[in-house]
Amino acid sequence: MLLLCAVVSLGACNKEPAAPPAGAAVPNLRPKPVLPKPGSTAAEQTAGMVLAASQGKSQALVDIKFDLARKPKVGQPLEVSLALIAQVQANPASVQISGNDGIAVAPGGQFDIASAEAGEVYKHTVTVTPEIEGVLLLSVSVSLKHDDVTDTKVFTIPIIAER
Repeated sequence: MLLLCAVVSLGACNKEPAAPPAGAAVPNLRPKPVLPKPGSTAAEQTAGMVLAASQGKSQALVDIKFDLARKPKVGQPLEVSLALIAQVQANPASVQISGNDGIAVAPGGQFDIASAEAGEVYKHTVTVTPEIEGVLLLSVSVSLKHDDVTDTKVFTIPIIAER
């Protein structure tokens, strides 16, 4: 009897779990991320934002992070939140946003910061409209003037638009 119970127990351990019946709702088991409240550090203020990819080998000491308001749809305006994080003091800093073919940038695609402090976060929102389906690229060019030198760094933000 004991041997029979052991065989049945081992057999039950190797069974695949039953698949839910067709049409049954499958629960989403991934927990939603908890975003910290805005804080005093750049990392806390930009939690949940994605670091934009830099192009080339520029030595400019600046980062750009971004966040999309919603999933991009062709023909629908989309707000892109940007955060500039200068790692050196700059007087002034200038940011120019432009899109490749297939994405239109609304007025407000350029902004200036009279005096950027090292470690501070400077946020700006720009509206873009995807005009075609696919992977579209926003280009963000940042110029920092510091120590009588102007450094420029270019970043790329991918926008994947669907119909």
